[in-house]
Amino acid sequence: MKNKISQKVIAVLILVVFAFSNTAISALAVSEKPSLRNEDTIQLKADISITKSNEPVSLSLRDSDVKQVLRMFADKAGMNIIFDSGVSGTVTLDLVDVPLNSAFDLVLSIAGLSYVVEDNTLIVSASGADISAAKQEITMIPVKYVDASVLAEFLNKNIFTMKKPGLSNSEIVTTNPMTNELLVFGNKNDVAIAKKIVEKFDRKPLTTSIVINHTTPEQMANLICDMLIPVTSSGGGKGGGRSTGGAAGIKGVMTGAASSGGGGSSDEVELGGGEVACQIEGGASGSLTSLPLQTLVISYFTQQGTIGVIGGSQQQLEMIKDFIAENDKKQPQAYLELSIIELNESGSKTLTNTWQYLSKHFSFNASAGSFGTSPYYPIFFSGSQYPHVDAPENVDNPDYYVHRYNGPQALTYAINYILENRKGRVVANPRILITNGQESVIDLTSDYVKTVTSQVVSESLTGAVQRDYEIGDDNGIKISITPFISPDGYVTLNITPEYATIASQVTTPNEENPDIMDIQATLLQRRNLELKNVRIKDGETLVIGGMIREEDQKTVQKIPILGDIPGLGMFFRSTVSTKSKEEMLIMITPKIVVDTDDAMRNENTL
Repeated sequence: MKNKISQKVIAVLILVVFAFSNTAISALAVSEKPSLRNEDTIQLKADISITKSNEPVSLSLRDSDVKQVLRMFADKAGMNIIFDSGVSGTVTLDLVDVPLNSAFDLVLSIAGLSYVVEDNTLIVSASGADISAAKQEITMIPVKYVDASVLAEFLNKNIFTMKKPGLSNSEIVTTNPMTNELLVFGNKNDVAIAKKIVEKFDRKPLTTSIVINHTTPEQMANLICDMLIPVTSSGGGKGGGRSTGGAAGIKGVMTGAASSGGGGSSDEVELGGGEVACQIEGGASGSLTSLPLQTLVISYFTQQGTIGVIGGSQQQLEMIKDFIAENDKKQPQAYLELSIIELNESGSKTLTNTWQYLSKHFSFNASAGSFGTSPYYPIFFSGSQYPHVDAPENVDNPDYYVHRYNGPQALTYAINYILENRKGRVVANPRILITNGQESVIDLTSDYVKTVTSQVVSESLTGAVQRDYEIGDDNGIKISITPFISPDGYVTLNITPEYATIASQVTTPNEENPDIMDIQATLLQRRNLELKNVRIKDGETLVIGGMIREEDQKTVQKIPILGDIPGLGMFFRSTVSTKSKEEMLIMITPKIVVDTDDAMRNENTL
């Protein structure tokens, strides 16, 4: 028996513990449930109060005349009642213990009627009817921070023309622009609704300045506009959305320079000048009118290093702050050392054999040598028919005269053998500091004349020649580098080296002066590379080579038949061989820069 009692007690205790634990877990779960942000609600209807007692009523009616039903409510409230000519219809209802004011409101809503209270008298009319008694008073409501005309339009379009019981059914709100006040031509219910709207929306807009430490304010503002504003904004419908540029910029607080998209600039000195990056614009949705009061504006102040946020909600501001805290990070940098080496090597080998025979009646010159080819003493094949040209002696005016060669017979032979070697080395060693994700350009090019255009100036008395020169600026080497510096000690580079040299120039004689050659075109020889995602460890060296250009030429001139004789033909042949070689090497050594703060942070982490 005792064992059974003990078992029952233990079972009860287990159940109690189980129930307590489940209750605690449920309470904990309820406490951890995320809470939603409180939503504000404004009742957009009149406060129906035809009686203070508001005693409950119970009714059961079938197809009863609406006038009789409302007359019964007026008698119950101790008020007089007047019906407009447009009041008609029947109602069917079953009400049990419903407050009198609520019952009156329900019947008006179902029957599509409205009312006005004037001197303890209910004036009932069809919805939409203009009751002059409702406009016998004008109430002035001051507005502090927003444009009163915006609130007036909102009230007229969205409240006072929506046929709500107890409210006016026409546009009854206007403004006094001088004092920024609302002027309400309506009853006390109309004024009460207008005051609620002003109290809710007439608030000082949020104005916050956020310091940007590591990126530029313009870059961060554009990031917010392009990535965050489309998420946070809800401007839709007609005219809704976000605008960029174009809007007036801000200088100091809210005035001044044109925005980034507005174009133009001022020569005046502007202290603290800023520009608008983007703003959210409100718009209508369907038949309703929007209330574009606290437009969210994102601006940036480059000189101050800040971003300005004006308007919007507190939640939008917190989201922008979180976005800036997440993305305004210190960008890694690296010290980049480049060695650009250009090697030039050229050589030539020249072997010429020249035979020449001179006589009074017959002369000749064989092979490509220059022996005996002076312009004053050319070689002719018939001395009598083709006389020799000679210069007179002791003549002040060096005019030439012609006579036949009358010297002795001569057979001459000349051999010319020349070896030529040239070597060059050009080195450039720039050192730059590169930033993560930012393109850096090393430009070692020089200017040159691409084309020359000559023309005679007809207006000039002397007929002067005017020359126009087109200058090129890409002769040489230009390197573009975009780095990505990873936390694991590697630097990934996108490298685009462009190397151009002048290959040749095309010239033509000048039309006015044939002795002058005009450059018609300059031909460049290019050696370009495009390297993507080249990964280099911190402190190691990347060598880019193989940009080689080689050229070999061999020219052979010989006396027909004699130059082809085996062995003996070498004395009747002339050979010119040229060879050139150009090579460019680029050596890149990145060294990641670690500042003091990062070094201390790494030591603390270890």
